[in-house]
Amino acid sequence: MTINTQRSNRGPAEVLADVRQGRMSRFQITAVSIALLLVILDGFEVGIMAFAAPEIQEQMAISPDVLGYVLSASLFGMAIGSIFLTPLADRFGRRPLTLAMLILIVLGMGLTITAPNAGMLIVWRVLTGLGIGGMMANLNALVAEYSSDARRTTAIAIYAAGYPIGATIAGVVAGPLIPLFGWRSIFIVGTILAAGALLAAWVLLPESLDYLLGRRPTNALNRTNRILDRMHLEQLADLPVEDRVGSGSAENKGAIREVLTPPVLRLTIALWVGYGLLTASYYFANTWIPTILTNASGDPQLGNIMGIGANLGGVLGCFIFAVLATRFSGRTLLYLTLFAAAGAYLLFGLIFSIVPVAVVVGFLLGMLTTAAIAGFYAVAPTIYSARARASGIGWMIGLGRLVSVAAPILVGYILATGMPPERVFIAFAVPLIIAGAAAVSLLIGRRTATMAG
Repeated sequence: MTINTQRSNRGPAEVLADVRQGRMSRFQITAVSIALLLVILDGFEVGIMAFAAPEIQEQMAISPDVLGYVLSASLFGMAIGSIFLTPLADRFGRRPLTLAMLILIVLGMGLTITAPNAGMLIVWRVLTGLGIGGMMANLNALVAEYSSDARRTTAIAIYAAGYPIGATIAGVVAGPLIPLFGWRSIFIVGTILAAGALLAAWVLLPESLDYLLGRRPTNALNRTNRILDRMHLEQLADLPVEDRVGSGSAENKGAIREVLTPPVLRLTIALWVGYGLLTASYYFANTWIPTILTNASGDPQLGNIMGIGANLGGVLGCFIFAVLATRFSGRTLLYLTLFAAAGAYLLFGLIFSIVPVAVVVGFLLGMLTTAAIAGFYAVAPTIYSARARASGIGWMIGLGRLVSVAAPILVGYILATGMPPERVFIAFAVPLIIAGAAAVSLLIGRRTATMAG
């Protein structure tokens, strides 16, 4: 590789403008691709529980309400990780936090294999969720920061597709593996994959330029210039003091102030409400569909097929959103997708007993809800500046998941009363309608942000 030794007196803002406005280099595409592989791992690690749940319920003789806690355990961990661990990336860096979260995932997955009962299973799933939650929002910020203005929404939508891709792979692997070797076998596979991802990230994952230029950690200039060289951009002669963002507690207070004060506060609340209600609906469907259809039909393979179909629909939805985002506003696509998802939930409840049609609608349901999640991932980075981006996205995802944690648990109690599952799907159309209204509010008086929205 030819080393670019030319240096300029440009400031950080000019460097980042070159990254935002130019074509994406191979280095940028690689950084986004590594993030995509890691979020595929996240989807796999969370998704395997839905496919393992029927056998876990049978072997451990647990009731539907207790199973709801098991299914929600990783979601609770993800919420806590997103709220309390992701903001550490704004202080210590995107790369070190990602590596630390991968270590937590490896530990959580490995210990899940040893769980003797539902109580310990819940504990280790919470630990796994902590790592996943702390990593996902952080990677979302990294993808936004390494993407060009022209391709940011598309890149994030493709990144968001990683989660259902991982969940789909989980279903494909679990289908033949669990009947032969039991539910623990799928967690052995997950542990091996997590360890491999940790090694790959250690070697290939770069630090964020926004972080290096804003936070100025030790050796920031040399680290920045190495990255600029790999992107074939002119190196910096120095980092002007006057451009530096405050450090320590002052910087943290600045991030909190930006997220929680006008004019950004209104947008923050809209993100929290919309994303929270969407993920509550999404995780209810993704965690319960395999078990509901297995119990209703007596055929474990039908539940597995339905779970895979919904996740495949999610993959397609993200890619469709990515393509449409090259021509239309991400914020407009978001609210239209949410209202369409509400219609899909209503339709699924109405035709639940017609199995072939339900499978098709389940595919559509997965496509629309996952596309909407991609929409929130794409819109959120455009609302916050670099110093608050990981915090803003992390809190949106974390608080949204705190709401979503209640969904599988609540559904477990509802189903334990004997209520038909189709009525539950119909009821979940209402939160999606409210989420759509929150997304509409993002278009009203929208703030001109650091990134194009």
